[in-house]
Amino acid sequence: MRHAVLHSGNQYIFETENNVSVSFTHKRHAFNIFVNPGENLWTFDLEGRLMGMFFEGKNIRRTLDNRFYLKTRELIGLDVFRTVRELSQIDYQKEYAKGREYLEEYQTELPDDVQKIANKILEWDLDKLNGQANEFTKVYKPISILPPDQYLALVVQITEGCSYNKCAFCNFYRDRKFKIKSIKAIEEHLLSIKDFIGEGIHVRRSIFLGDANALIIPQNQLIATFYAINHHYPYLTNIYSFIDVYTGIMKTSDDFAALAQMGLKRVYLGVETGNPELLELLNKPRIDSNLHKLVFDLKQGGIDVGIIFLAGIGGNTFADKHVKDSIELVDQLSLRAGDIVYVSEYYNTNPEYQKVVDDAGVEGMNRKEIRRQANYLRQQLKYILPKQVKISVYDIQQFFY
Repeated sequence: MRHAVLHSGNQYIFETENNVSVSFTHKRHAFNIFVNPGENLWTFDLEGRLMGMFFEGKNIRRTLDNRFYLKTRELIGLDVFRTVRELSQIDYQKEYAKGREYLEEYQTELPDDVQKIANKILEWDLDKLNGQANEFTKVYKPISILPPDQYLALVVQITEGCSYNKCAFCNFYRDRKFKIKSIKAIEEHLLSIKDFIGEGIHVRRSIFLGDANALIIPQNQLIATFYAINHHYPYLTNIYSFIDVYTGIMKTSDDFAALAQMGLKRVYLGVETGNPELLELLNKPRIDSNLHKLVFDLKQGGIDVGIIFLAGIGGNTFADKHVKDSIELVDQLSLRAGDIVYVSEYYNTNPEYQKVVDDAGVEGMNRKEIRRQANYLRQQLKYILPKQVKISVYDIQQFFY
């Protein structure tokens, strides 16, 4: 025997004779199944696709190209490190099936509008989810990384790849040639995104322009691109993008002001370090005064900035110079409310980096040493930055699209 209790208009709770609570929450952006809230959870977008689940202590996330990842935490000394491991289908099929069982059992007792989304979810068996991987590749190149505050953005790839793509520490875009899409190709891309995302669009909070340096597009074409995006997604009014220094200084403050009027809110610069010697080792162009000019012009144009530094890059050999010069650089940029400084703990994603530092005789850092430097860098930044400037962690392992 069981009975249902309507709660707060969008949550439906069923309590069984075994004192098990099963609830269904239909929100404007997602659908949740809770079993004994705090224990097990399944989250779906309004297209019916699984987004993630927490079942018997396992925190599992699914991407739009149908990869499943297990998120765990590991204690090393007093530090907690988050780890991510990709799962095979056999590793998650039981957990996914259990959520569907609860929905099948209770769906006829739910109101008609909730039954509609329930039926959508039940249409997505594992075979149909697997088919999403092929559909994804027809719409997108791999989406390598976003800034943490943009993890729920809708990505629009108006360029592909990275216009530089030679940094020794990065391999995010090594799998593709750099390409600027034509307006026609962007229009087709926007339509294909609409078809693919469907009602899942309600999860998305903003637009992020991919790939690594989308604002390299000439200004007139960029304005036309913004018009197209605003036309297709008028309700996603905030637009964000990565930018590099040498692309940025080719635009004026008036250029940025025009983009700001069309929705560009913040751009993100992978500065990595303020130390010129370390930048040279990393095969990353030196920034010098160009960064100051770019930040000034962005501010004049009404656009906020996100500055990204890598903790642990250059190992113990560069540790003191890396921290000192990075702090001095930030101190010179006149950051303000709306700006963010990210400190990202370095993960060796590119074998080229290891060869470069080995050849240079650089003494590396272990995970605890990298964490210690990241904590110290954030602490020092707090002393020099206004309280309104956000200082945050950037963990590249935690990005899922």
